[in-house]
Amino acid sequence: MSFLDTIKQLFGFTSAPPVRPPVSQSVPTGPRPNPGGPPPAAQRRDQMLRFILEKLRAYQNEPETAPVGLRLGIVGTSPDEEQVYRVALWASQAGKFRDELGRQLSDNYIELPPDWQFEYVFSPDSPLDCTYREGNLCLIVLDKSTAEGAPRLARIVALVGQTEQPDYALNPAQKTVFSIGRGHKVQTASGRVLMNDIVFLNETDPGFDPQLGSGNGAVSRSHATIRYDMAQQQYALLIDEGGLPASGNKTKIIHPDNKTERADIGGMVYPLRHGDQIELGGEVTLLFEIE
Repeated sequence: MSFLDTIKQLFGFTSAPPVRPPVSQSVPTGPRPNPGGPPPAAQRRDQMLRFILEKLRAYQNEPETAPVGLRLGIVGTSPDEEQVYRVALWASQAGKFRDELGRQLSDNYIELPPDWQFEYVFSPDSPLDCTYREGNLCLIVLDKSTAEGAPRLARIVALVGQTEQPDYALNPAQKTVFSIGRGHKVQTASGRVLMNDIVFLNETDPGFDPQLGSGNGAVSRSHATIRYDMAQQQYALLIDEGGLPASGNKTKIIHPDNKTERADIGGMVYPLRHGDQIELGGEVTLLFEIE
């Protein structure tokens, strides 16, 4: 700038240079970068495992008083949150969360009985009657002292389909978990061999009679499980991985009032009552009776 221009500017004969607008400090509107860390389902799984482990520390090195069952409640979740929790609970892989929880409990010297039960339930708005509560998680501990009276006896009768026996007695005093499947045993992906209690026959099995109908191919080798809740004296049906729609199978319960309940969510507990009919794969049917 010349000396003359400087004098003019000092005496107001020229306008001041335009002021540039300040640089915006706003956050760009494009997609935000991933902050990293585990996905939401893994975080929820870790949250649930840590919660249960912390609440059961009183049972360390106390196998005589250890719980016979655990019921986990997830309270006040939206549909989207519930779906994340279902993924965290491996809902499509029956028993996987229970197995992982069992390993972690064992690593922390908390030994539960071999047939201990694990269930979970979603409660949209009402709180559950919890043994322990933390945030939106609720844990109900079932121990031997909560079971009142003699266990209820029941039986399963084959109405359609060929089972090894015409009927099966369910006696919770002997065991509380009864596996349903085709054939006597099934090998899991991990290599573990599981034994079925209610056995549908393969066409090649001794005792299979083609005159009584076609094979039981609609029944998975590991299709479903009946469990007895000692505290509530209640039987319930749980669907194993082989009985889920993802495996090409469907399972439903036909109640005595002819109402039909789809049982197609892994890990979900479906209470059974006297006279219920359990349809497996759309082709075979079992009758459940309380004695």
